[in-house]
Amino acid sequence: MKKIFIILIFYLFSTNILIADEHKCSGMKKLSKEYLACTAKNIKEGAVKKKDQVKEGTKKIFNKVKTKIKKNN
Repeated sequence: MKKIFIILIFYLFSTNILIADEHKCSGMKKLSKEYLACTAKNIKEGAVKKKDQVKEGTKKIFNKVKTKIKKNN
């Protein structure tokens, strides 16, 4: 169980939350309402995408553990 926990923590720290297909917000003024909405949208999309990747990764890890437990029994 400790190995799974360590692997999960390592996986979460090694990934970057802001890896997403970013929209170009550079043409807008920095403190405008549109710029803030654009950057917030980029952050939200990146977080949702990373959450899904982490969820898939944990499913794979737990499936491997389940199969090892079944083999030992």
